Amino acid sequence: MEHLLILLDVIKKIITFNLSGIDRDEWKIFQGYGFFLLVVFLSLILYCYLYHLYRAEKKGERNYEKYTNLVLDDSINDSVLENKRSA
Repeated sequence: MEHLLILLDVIKKIITFNLSGIDRDEWKIFQGYGFFLLVVFLSLILYCYLYHLYRAEKKGERNYEKYTNLVLDDSINDSVLENKRSA
């Protein structure tokens, strides 16, 4: 509970531009929780993207095997993987 009060106090001081009123220990606590929340957020985004790729492969919208073979068959005379509509 004490850390939550420190976090709210630091946020209040940041909003009111009173940065000189923030102690070193308060900054460390704020940075620790901020880093943790950033890692959780980025992990969530990564897993959502991986689920999107998995779902697109299962539905048949994309065939990622073709894209992996692109590394092996990378010649100027090879066929196009996907025909895209022009805008």
